[in-house]
Amino acid sequence: VLWRRHCDQDLAEYLRTTPCKVEPPFVSPESEDSTLSPVCYWRMAFMRENHLWNNWRLKICKTEEFKIQYFCGQSCPINQRFLTNDIVLSLSSDTLELFNVKQTPFEEVIQPISLPMTSSDVWKIVGAGNKIIVMYSSNVQVYKLDFTTGDSSLDFTFIFDEREKIKIKDVSELRGKLEIRDMPELFRGYGIVVGNYFVGAFLRESVMHIWDLETGMKLREESCPKILVTSNIKDSATNNLILSIRQPETDSTIFLAYSLTDLAYLPFRIELDGICQFVVHNEFIGIYSNFSVYIYNYLTSTQLFKCHQGSSSPNDQSGLSQRTKVLGNYFLFLDNKVLKFFNPLRQRVELCLKGIKSFVLYKNLVVLRKKCNQIEIISKTLSYVRLDKRFTLLNKTLFT
Repeated sequence: VLWRRHCDQDLAEYLRTTPCKVEPPFVSPESEDSTLSPVCYWRMAFMRENHLWNNWRLKICKTEEFKIQYFCGQSCPINQRFLTNDIVLSLSSDTLELFNVKQTPFEEVIQPISLPMTSSDVWKIVGAGNKIIVMYSSNVQVYKLDFTTGDSSLDFTFIFDEREKIKIKDVSELRGKLEIRDMPELFRGYGIVVGNYFVGAFLRESVMHIWDLETGMKLREESCPKILVTSNIKDSATNNLILSIRQPETDSTIFLAYSLTDLAYLPFRIELDGICQFVVHNEFIGIYSNFSVYIYNYLTSTQLFKCHQGSSSPNDQSGLSQRTKVLGNYFLFLDNKVLKFFNPLRQRVELCLKGIKSFVLYKNLVVLRKKCNQIEIISKTLSYVRLDKRFTLLNKTLFT
């Protein structure tokens, strides 16, 4: 228990089974000749993670690049993202590829998937287990992947504001259908994947369209307040949605919670002045509104915390980072150059860091800029390292 709380539990098993790619490699203190007692799992996990931190801090890494592809004689932008720790999705023009980057050269794990339209800028793609969900305007395509054979197939597709899925199993046939419909590339609305559900809504309309991504069946058309460009819809890592609906007539924002399991609104409903920014973590929601931070449990409709920050001076750049963020199980917000970590489960601020000019969140890390531009990095386990002020973040690198 002592060592476990200092480890990123999502990272521990991956580091245990992943060979080191950079020098010096991690060396276990255990050996066959050792007469010492075995090192426990979580202490070993802590040492591996500390080794990873040191490599990252010192920029000891190995960089791999994807080659630029060409279409009609011109280079095409390539968009990549990690679907898992080792699987990278690469999108270029109308081709979707999946690579295992655990070893070099990269191994193609699925045969290239030809998409029905040629445009890598407007695709929105989500990976979910053995499925890839591709969104183009109001069209949603669900591809089934077989990692054993390397094959893929178009499982089903639908236009989310229609009542039934399109009876097509072939991408080339779908390409013809979409060309006939002349669907606009610029999609004005929201499309979000939450577990096995898809939720779509158009701007300036008052309907949410809810689909089952397992069966391809439309479950419900749910009424909602009119969706505007300043509105927002976010998931909570559960089957619940939070809707932030702007009300221009009253210069306010309404927050609603919706259960995709029950296909019904939850009792939670609050209204705050102005345009609000918000984040959601499990059953908790953190809202930034008019220089105040509010944290609620939307399942119980209980306000857990409120803090008025005071307006920033025109020369104070920290105003850009005052919005509430989530790191691990903590809500983070900046209050008069003090970065506070609020634990919603214990309903209290558990950590305060003084002298913070600004902070930026990078998934499971938060980058702090202090006085004299000194930089520190904090992980979701609240481990931190101090870096040189000239340090810059590296992307697409392997530090193990």
